Amino acid sequence: MKLAIVMDRYDNPYAGTESQVLKLLEGLQEKGWDVRFAVFRETDYSRSDAFPVEIEHLGVASISNPRSWWTVYRYARGLAEDGYRVVHVFFNDASVICPPMMRLASVKTLISRRDMGFWYSGLYLRALRLTDRFVHGVVCNSKAVAEITARLEGVPASKLHVIYNGYPNDIQTYASNQDELTGLAAQEHPCVIGIVANLRPIKRIGDLIEAVARLNELGRNVELRVVGGGDQAPYLQIAEQLGIAHLVRFLGSQPEPERYIREFDIAALCSETEGFSNAIIEYLRCGKPVVCSNTGGNPEIIAEGVNGYLYDVGDVTALADRFLTLVDDPIKRETMGRANREQMFGRYSLEAMLNQHIRLYQNVEPGVAEA
Repeated sequence: MKLAIVMDRYDNPYAGTESQVLKLLEGLQEKGWDVRFAVFRETDYSRSDAFPVEIEHLGVASISNPRSWWTVYRYARGLAEDGYRVVHVFFNDASVICPPMMRLASVKTLISRRDMGFWYSGLYLRALRLTDRFVHGVVCNSKAVAEITARLEGVPASKLHVIYNGYPNDIQTYASNQDELTGLAAQEHPCVIGIVANLRPIKRIGDLIEAVARLNELGRNVELRVVGGGDQAPYLQIAEQLGIAHLVRFLGSQPEPERYIREFDIAALCSETEGFSNAIIEYLRCGKPVVCSNTGGNPEIIAEGVNGYLYDVGDVTALADRFLTLVDDPIKRETMGRANREQMFGRYSLEAMLNQHIRLYQNVEPGVAEA
């Protein structure tokens, strides 16, 4: 039961892809698998001893450097000699170089796609269309990601496999804190709208601030909390210009965002694009109603009017209207939150994610799970 995992780099265990890779690796180890882990390039985290297995640093430069390809080929030969027959690859450069070099060493490659291809460029697409022919499967974390991978990279449907992210089933520890708020206390308590997202333009935090300003103009008692790393200055400026700086709190990057999500009344995500949002899943785990942009994999998670609301990217008026509905209806917030907690038990469980990966590895290389 052997598997190799290769990534461009590993920055920290809290980022979206990195956190799922860690859960996959730890889950496989618990089931008796021997997992090797390698990165093309070093980071402060990968040089530490915090990871559960030794991280092999390959020292691979750009995909245009011939030495990069030779380095990966030598690593592939070493894997084959040690009995590894399947490698699972994450991120961009590794997805280009690994498939053909692994094939030369008789190692089968699976690659992962976890976003809507915002990083695609002419060079990468040309390279991927050439090297994808050596891939034995593509793991996508949503149907939307699978569709764009097929369309832009030309990957046939037979090679595409949708496996949703997996999370532990400890949802009961994230019950709503609103049950304790009744009567006058509930009226005086500001309705907390929150988001977990890094402060990047693609996340459109400015839209969220504008929507909260509109709620404030309508006389609603609301507060915005933003959990995520990045430069706060431009967003503080927007809040100040709209006269709501006192209603906006930036909490920075947090290793355990669920501690803060539990204090949200409404959870939001305003991104231009999302493959499969870990933030939304964290909202579901904590039993929060969700308002999110209708993009990528978001509508696969949120059913309109059932466990949240969708709105068109950039439509601040619609975003504010969705918030207004939930701000004025605490019963609906609780009902949607309960639906989200229930959804977490099956579709997005860690065990389901692990079992689907194991079945895929075994289908790609029969006998790998019994080796």
